[in-house]
Amino acid sequence: MGTNAPDWQRVRARYEAWWQHERLDYPLLSVTAPREPSAAPDVPHSPEALLAWFTDPELVIPRLERQIASTYWAGDAFPVVFPMATSIPAIEAAYLGAPCRLLLDGPTGWCEPIIEDWADRPTFAVDPDNFWWKATQRLLSEGARCSQGRYIVGIPDLQGGGQILASLRGAERLALDLIDRPAVVHPALEAINAAWLHYYRVCFDIIHAASDGPKGYVDWLGVWSDSPAVTVECDFAALISPRMFREFFLPALEQQVRWIGRTIFHLDGPQSLPHLETLLALPDLDGIQWVPGAGAAPMHEWIPLLRRIKGAGKLVVAGCEPHEV
Repeated sequence: MGTNAPDWQRVRARYEAWWQHERLDYPLLSVTAPREPSAAPDVPHSPEALLAWFTDPELVIPRLERQIASTYWAGDAFPVVFPMATSIPAIEAAYLGAPCRLLLDGPTGWCEPIIEDWADRPTFAVDPDNFWWKATQRLLSEGARCSQGRYIVGIPDLQGGGQILASLRGAERLALDLIDRPAVVHPALEAINAAWLHYYRVCFDIIHAASDGPKGYVDWLGVWSDSPAVTVECDFAALISPRMFREFFLPALEQQVRWIGRTIFHLDGPQSLPHLETLLALPDLDGIQWVPGAGAAPMHEWIPLLRRIKGAGKLVVAGCEPHEV
Protein backbone atom coordinates (compact mmCIF):
# COMPACT_ATOMS: atom_id res chain seq x y z
CA MET A 1 0.00 0.00 0.00
CA GLY A 2 1.23 3.51 -0.75
CA THR A 3 2.89 5.82 1.73
CA ASN A 4 -0.33 7.84 2.12
CA ALA A 5 -1.77 5.10 4.34
CA PRO A 6 -1.15 3.52 7.75
CA ASP A 7 0.97 0.39 8.05
CA TRP A 8 -0.95 -1.97 5.82
CA GLN A 9 0.11 -5.25 7.36
CA ARG A 10 -0.92 -4.02 10.80
CA VAL A 11 -4.29 -2.79 9.50
CA ARG A 12 -4.94 -5.95 7.54
CA ALA A 13 -4.19 -8.14 10.57
CA ARG A 14 -6.55 -6.08 12.73
CA TYR A 15 -9.43 -6.50 10.28
CA GLU A 16 -8.84 -10.22 10.16
CA ALA A 17 -8.79 -10.41 13.96
CA TRP A 18 -12.07 -8.47 14.03
CA TRP A 19 -13.73 -10.91 11.64
CA GLN A 20 -12.54 -13.75 13.90
CA HIS A 21 -14.14 -12.05 16.95
CA GLU A 22 -10.74 -11.74 18.61
CA ARG A 23 -10.35 -9.13 21.34
CA LEU A 24 -8.48 -6.09 20.04
CA ASP A 25 -6.65 -3.56 22.20
CA TYR A 26 -9.04 -0.92 20.82
CA PRO A 27 -11.92 -1.03 18.30
CA LEU A 28 -11.26 -0.76 14.60
CA LEU A 29 -11.28 2.97 13.84
CA SER A 30 -11.51 4.07 10.22
CA VAL A 31 -10.72 7.80 10.18
CA THR A 32 -10.21 10.03 7.15
CA ALA A 33 -9.70 13.75 6.72
CA PRO A 34 -8.80 16.09 3.85
CA ARG A 35 -5.07 16.71 3.56
CA GLU A 36 -5.62 20.07 1.93
CA PRO A 37 -8.51 22.24 0.69
CA SER A 38 -10.20 20.43 -2.15
CA ALA A 39 -10.00 21.78 -5.67
CA ALA A 40 -13.05 22.88 -7.58
CA PRO A 41 -15.21 19.80 -8.17
CA ASP A 42 -15.16 18.16 -11.55
CA VAL A 43 -18.90 18.47 -12.17
CA PRO A 44 -20.51 17.56 -15.51
CA HIS A 45 -22.95 20.02 -17.05
CA SER A 46 -24.89 17.95 -19.60
CA PRO A 47 -26.48 14.50 -19.79
CA GLU A 48 -23.71 13.28 -22.10
CA ALA A 49 -20.97 14.60 -19.81
CA LEU A 50 -22.74 13.09 -16.79
CA LEU A 51 -22.83 9.65 -18.38
CA ALA A 52 -19.11 9.91 -19.18
CA TRP A 53 -18.45 11.11 -15.61
CA PHE A 54 -19.81 7.78 -14.38
CA THR A 55 -18.59 5.39 -17.07
CA ASP A 56 -15.45 6.64 -18.88
CA PRO A 57 -12.33 5.12 -17.24
CA GLU A 58 -10.17 7.96 -18.58
CA LEU A 59 -12.23 10.37 -16.51
CA VAL A 60 -13.16 8.18 -13.55
CA ILE A 61 -9.81 6.69 -12.53
CA PRO A 62 -7.78 9.95 -12.50
CA ARG A 63 -10.56 11.62 -10.49
CA LEU A 64 -10.50 8.82 -7.91
CA GLU A 65 -6.72 8.90 -7.70
CA ARG A 66 -6.86 12.65 -6.98
CA GLN A 67 -9.28 11.91 -4.16
CA ILE A 68 -6.95 9.26 -2.76
CA ALA A 69 -3.97 11.62 -2.86
CA SER A 70 -5.87 14.44 -1.12
CA THR A 71 -7.13 12.26 1.76
CA TYR A 72 -5.36 11.59 5.05
CA TRP A 73 -5.90 7.99 6.13
CA ALA A 74 -5.71 7.46 9.88
CA GLY A 75 -6.23 4.63 12.33
CA ASP A 76 -7.45 1.56 10.45
CA ALA A 77 -8.58 3.42 7.32
CA PHE A 78 -7.01 2.42 4.02
CA PRO A 79 -7.15 3.91 0.52
CA VAL A 80 -10.05 2.41 -1.42
CA VAL A 81 -11.80 3.51 -4.61
CA PHE A 82 -15.05 2.50 -6.28
CA PRO A 83 -14.69 2.89 -10.06
CA MET A 84 -18.39 2.17 -10.54
CA ALA A 85 -19.74 4.81 -8.20
CA THR A 86 -21.63 3.60 -5.16
CA SER A 87 -23.80 6.71 -5.54
CA ILE A 88 -25.83 4.54 -7.93
CA PRO A 89 -27.34 2.21 -5.29
CA ALA A 90 -28.71 -1.21 -6.15
CA ILE A 91 -27.04 -1.05 -9.55
CA GLU A 92 -27.89 -4.69 -10.21
CA ALA A 93 -31.31 -3.40 -11.26
CA ALA A 94 -29.57 -1.57 -14.12
CA TYR A 95 -27.66 -4.73 -15.02
CA LEU A 96 -31.03 -6.49 -15.28
CA GLY A 97 -32.43 -3.94 -17.69
CA ALA A 98 -33.90 -1.11 -15.60
CA PRO A 99 -33.28 2.42 -16.96
CA CYS A 100 -30.76 4.26 -14.82
CA ARG A 101 -31.65 7.92 -14.25
CA LEU A 102 -28.58 10.07 -13.55
CA LEU A 103 -28.72 13.34 -11.63
CA LEU A 104 -26.17 16.14 -11.39
CA ASP A 105 -27.00 16.49 -7.69
CA GLY A 106 -24.28 14.33 -6.13
CA PRO A 107 -23.81 13.25 -8.88
CA THR A 108 -26.02 10.27 -8.23
CA GLY A 109 -28.46 7.94 -9.93
CA TRP A 110 -31.20 5.41 -9.37
CA CYS A 111 -32.98 2.72 -11.36
CA GLU A 112 -36.56 3.07 -12.52
CA PRO A 113 -39.09 0.20 -12.30
CA ILE A 114 -39.66 -2.05 -15.30
CA ILE A 115 -42.12 -4.68 -13.98
CA GLU A 116 -45.55 -3.51 -15.09
CA ASP A 117 -47.20 -6.89 -15.55
CA TRP A 118 -45.93 -9.94 -13.67
CA ALA A 119 -47.16 -12.14 -16.51
CA ASP A 120 -44.39 -10.86 -18.81
CA ARG A 121 -41.70 -9.81 -16.36
CA PRO A 122 -38.08 -10.06 -17.54
CA THR A 123 -36.29 -13.32 -16.85
CA PHE A 124 -33.58 -11.49 -14.85
CA ALA A 125 -30.90 -13.50 -16.60
CA VAL A 126 -27.38 -12.09 -16.87
CA ASP A 127 -27.02 -10.07 -20.08
CA PRO A 128 -23.35 -9.83 -21.09
CA ASP A 129 -24.18 -6.97 -23.48
CA ASN A 130 -25.93 -4.79 -20.91
CA PHE A 131 -24.47 -1.25 -21.06
CA TRP A 132 -24.03 -0.77 -17.31
CA TRP A 133 -22.55 -4.23 -16.78
CA LYS A 134 -20.02 -3.74 -19.58
CA ALA A 135 -19.13 -0.30 -18.19
CA THR A 136 -18.63 -1.78 -14.73
CA GLN A 137 -16.25 -4.43 -16.04
CA ARG A 138 -14.18 -1.83 -17.90
CA LEU A 139 -14.00 0.43 -14.87
CA LEU A 140 -13.03 -2.33 -12.46
CA SER A 141 -10.36 -3.66 -14.80
CA GLU A 142 -8.79 -0.25 -15.39
CA GLY A 143 -9.00 0.73 -11.73
CA ALA A 144 -7.32 -2.48 -10.61
CA ARG A 145 -4.65 -2.16 -13.31
CA CYS A 146 -3.83 1.39 -12.23
CA SER A 147 -3.87 0.68 -8.50
CA GLN A 148 -0.37 -0.93 -8.50
CA GLY A 149 -0.70 -1.73 -4.81
CA ARG A 150 -1.33 1.93 -3.93
CA TYR A 151 -5.02 1.50 -3.15
CA ILE A 152 -7.76 -1.11 -2.99
CA VAL A 153 -10.51 -1.38 -5.60
CA GLY A 154 -14.01 -2.11 -4.31
CA ILE A 155 -17.08 -3.47 -6.07
CA PRO A 156 -20.29 -1.54 -6.91
CA ASP A 157 -23.24 -1.30 -4.55
CA LEU A 158 -24.97 -4.54 -5.57
CA GLN A 159 -27.27 -4.62 -2.49
CA GLY A 160 -29.56 -7.65 -2.21
CA GLY A 161 -32.48 -9.44 -3.81
CA GLY A 162 -35.26 -7.66 -1.92
CA GLN A 163 -33.92 -4.20 -2.61
CA ILE A 164 -33.28 -5.02 -6.28
CA LEU A 165 -36.83 -6.32 -6.68
CA ALA A 166 -38.17 -3.16 -5.02
CA SER A 167 -36.24 -1.13 -7.59
CA LEU A 168 -37.50 -3.22 -10.50
CA ARG A 169 -41.14 -3.22 -9.40
CA GLY A 170 -41.43 -0.07 -7.27
CA ALA A 171 -41.55 -0.25 -3.48
CA GLU A 172 -45.25 0.56 -3.05
CA ARG A 173 -46.40 -1.88 -5.70
CA LEU A 174 -44.15 -4.61 -4.33
CA ALA A 175 -45.59 -4.09 -0.85
CA LEU A 176 -49.09 -4.66 -2.28
CA ASP A 177 -47.87 -7.66 -4.29
CA LEU A 178 -46.87 -9.40 -1.06
CA ILE A 179 -50.57 -9.36 -0.14
CA ASP A 180 -52.26 -9.66 -3.52
CA ARG A 181 -49.85 -11.81 -5.55
CA PRO A 182 -47.39 -13.51 -3.19
CA ALA A 183 -46.74 -16.44 -5.54
CA VAL A 184 -44.91 -14.26 -8.06
CA VAL A 185 -42.38 -12.89 -5.60
CA HIS A 186 -40.40 -15.99 -4.64
CA PRO A 187 -39.34 -17.04 -8.18
CA ALA A 188 -38.40 -13.44 -9.02
CA LEU A 189 -36.17 -13.24 -5.95
CA GLU A 190 -34.53 -16.56 -6.80
CA ALA A 191 -33.65 -15.34 -10.30
CA ILE A 192 -32.35 -11.99 -9.00
CA ASN A 193 -30.25 -13.71 -6.35
CA ALA A 194 -28.69 -16.07 -8.90
CA ALA A 195 -27.72 -13.09 -11.07
CA TRP A 196 -26.44 -11.25 -7.97
CA LEU A 197 -24.00 -14.08 -7.20
CA HIS A 198 -22.69 -13.98 -10.77
CA TYR A 199 -22.07 -10.23 -10.63
CA TYR A 200 -20.40 -10.48 -7.23
CA ARG A 201 -17.99 -13.21 -8.36
CA VAL A 202 -17.13 -11.63 -11.70
CA CYS A 203 -16.46 -8.23 -10.10
CA PHE A 204 -13.87 -9.67 -7.76
CA ASP A 205 -12.42 -11.97 -10.43
CA ILE A 206 -11.74 -8.86 -12.54
CA ILE A 207 -10.19 -6.94 -9.65
CA HIS A 208 -7.96 -9.80 -8.55
CA ALA A 209 -6.83 -10.62 -12.09
CA ALA A 210 -5.88 -7.02 -12.93
CA SER A 211 -4.34 -5.86 -9.64
CA ASP A 212 -0.89 -6.62 -8.31
CA GLY A 213 -1.90 -5.44 -4.82
CA PRO A 214 -3.42 -7.36 -1.91
CA LYS A 215 -6.07 -9.86 -2.94
CA GLY A 216 -9.03 -9.17 -0.71
CA TYR A 217 -12.67 -8.16 -0.63
CA VAL A 218 -14.14 -4.68 -0.05
CA ASP A 219 -17.55 -3.25 -0.86
CA TRP A 220 -19.15 0.12 -0.15
CA LEU A 221 -18.98 -0.44 3.62
CA GLY A 222 -15.19 -0.14 3.41
CA VAL A 223 -14.41 -3.17 5.59
CA TRP A 224 -11.44 -5.26 4.48
CA SER A 225 -11.57 -9.07 4.40
CA ASP A 226 -8.99 -11.61 3.25
CA SER A 227 -11.79 -13.98 2.23
CA PRO A 228 -15.12 -13.35 0.46
CA ALA A 229 -17.28 -10.83 2.31
CA VAL A 230 -20.16 -8.52 1.47
CA THR A 231 -22.71 -6.16 2.99
CA VAL A 232 -26.22 -7.58 2.65
CA GLU A 233 -29.25 -5.34 2.89
CA CYS A 234 -32.97 -4.91 2.34
CA ASP A 235 -34.10 -1.37 3.15
CA PHE A 236 -37.48 -2.30 1.67
CA ALA A 237 -38.06 -4.38 4.83
CA ALA A 238 -38.81 -1.15 6.71
CA LEU A 239 -42.20 -1.16 4.92
CA ILE A 240 -43.31 -4.64 5.96
CA SER A 241 -43.94 -6.78 9.02
CA PRO A 242 -41.43 -9.24 10.52
CA ARG A 243 -43.67 -12.09 9.36
CA MET A 244 -43.55 -10.92 5.75
CA PHE A 245 -39.81 -10.32 5.98
CA ARG A 246 -39.26 -13.87 7.19
CA GLU A 247 -41.58 -15.35 4.55
CA PHE A 248 -40.39 -13.49 1.47
CA PHE A 249 -36.91 -12.04 2.00
CA LEU A 250 -35.19 -14.10 4.67
CA PRO A 251 -34.64 -17.11 2.33
CA ALA A 252 -32.79 -14.93 -0.21
CA LEU A 253 -30.75 -13.37 2.58
CA GLU A 254 -29.85 -16.80 3.93
CA GLN A 255 -28.69 -17.75 0.44
CA GLN A 256 -26.32 -14.79 0.28
CA VAL A 257 -24.96 -15.55 3.73
CA ARG A 258 -24.25 -19.17 2.76
CA TRP A 259 -22.73 -18.26 -0.60
CA ILE A 260 -20.32 -15.57 0.57
CA GLY A 261 -19.14 -16.67 4.00
CA ARG A 262 -18.63 -13.28 5.69
CA THR A 263 -21.62 -10.93 5.80
CA ILE A 264 -22.68 -7.73 7.55
CA PHE A 265 -26.34 -6.68 7.39
CA HIS A 266 -27.00 -2.98 6.74
CA LEU A 267 -29.78 -2.09 9.19
CA ASP A 268 -31.05 1.39 8.33
CA GLY A 269 -33.34 3.45 10.53
CA PRO A 270 -35.75 2.83 13.42
CA GLN A 271 -38.41 1.40 11.07
CA SER A 272 -36.09 -1.52 10.36
CA LEU A 273 -35.65 -2.45 14.04
CA PRO A 274 -38.62 -4.88 14.16
CA HIS A 275 -36.48 -7.24 12.06
CA LEU A 276 -33.46 -7.16 14.36
CA GLU A 277 -34.33 -10.32 16.29
CA THR A 278 -34.74 -12.24 13.04
CA LEU A 279 -31.31 -11.09 11.91
CA LEU A 280 -29.64 -11.82 15.24
CA ALA A 281 -31.02 -15.36 15.05
CA LEU A 282 -29.18 -16.03 11.76
CA PRO A 283 -26.24 -18.15 12.95
CA ASP A 284 -23.99 -17.47 9.96
CA LEU A 285 -24.58 -13.70 9.74
CA ASP A 286 -21.41 -12.14 11.12
CA GLY A 287 -22.59 -8.69 12.09
CA ILE A 288 -24.87 -5.68 11.88
CA GLN A 289 -24.16 -2.20 10.60
CA TRP A 290 -26.50 0.15 12.43
CA VAL A 291 -27.43 3.42 10.73
CA PRO A 292 -29.82 5.58 12.80
CA GLY A 293 -31.22 7.25 9.68
CA ALA A 294 -32.10 10.83 8.83
CA GLY A 295 -33.42 12.84 11.74
CA ALA A 296 -32.74 10.09 14.31
CA ALA A 297 -30.72 10.40 17.50
CA PRO A 298 -26.90 10.47 17.15
CA MET A 299 -24.93 7.25 17.46
CA HIS A 300 -23.91 7.67 21.12
CA GLU A 301 -27.59 7.50 22.10
CA TRP A 302 -27.86 4.06 20.51
CA ILE A 303 -25.22 2.40 22.68
CA PRO A 304 -27.80 0.09 24.37
CA LEU A 305 -28.78 -1.17 20.91
CA LEU A 306 -25.15 -1.74 19.97
CA ARG A 307 -24.65 -3.69 23.20
CA ARG A 308 -27.71 -5.78 22.35
CA ILE A 309 -26.18 -6.67 18.99
CA LYS A 310 -22.82 -7.47 20.59
CA GLY A 311 -24.55 -9.53 23.26
CA ALA A 312 -26.05 -11.73 20.54
CA GLY A 313 -22.53 -12.58 19.38
CA LYS A 314 -22.55 -10.32 16.31
CA LEU A 315 -19.98 -7.84 15.11
CA VAL A 316 -20.98 -4.17 15.10
CA VAL A 317 -20.25 -1.53 12.46
CA ALA A 318 -21.21 2.03 13.40
CA GLY A 319 -20.33 5.50 12.19
CA CYS A 320 -20.25 8.60 14.37
CA GLU A 321 -19.24 12.23 14.50
CA PRO A 322 -15.71 13.05 15.71
CA HIS A 323 -16.94 14.45 19.03
CA GLU A 324 -18.74 11.17 19.79
CA VAL A 325 -15.68 8.91 19.58
